[in-house]
Amino acid sequence: MSEQRREPTEADGPLFRAAYERAGEIDDASDSAGRRRGWGGFLRAAAVALAEGFLRETFVWGAVLFSLLAAVFGATGGDVAWMVPMIASGVAGVGLVFWSIARHWSFGRQWLVLLSVVAVQIVLIVTFWRTH
Repeated sequence: MSEQRREPTEADGPLFRAAYERAGEIDDASDSAGRRRGWGGFLRAAAVALAEGFLRETFVWGAVLFSLLAAVFGATGGDVAWMVPMIASGVAGVGLVFWSIARHWSFGRQWLVLLSVVAVQIVLIVTFWRTH
């Protein structure tokens, strides 16, 4: 069975690419001292990449959750003036998050979408609470 390797892309981010390159240094080391140094660098880079991946995944689900909450609050708020924009922002937020991931947007653009969606939904929810 052939082994398929996937090279990191722009969507993977710089931290994942750094860990991938450090793994290559282990493979390319000519002696055991170089291999030990390579492992040290790889473990640090892999831990940072794992932490960033966990944080990004948390923001993905947070953005989706806040979008759904905004849509539900708008739909159940009893005010038509708030219903339409909150449902629209909730649907747009979920759509943008999943679109950016499915289309493998660059690392920076994905983070921009995630942070923007979370910020917009929080502002809408807090403003809705303050006015009702």
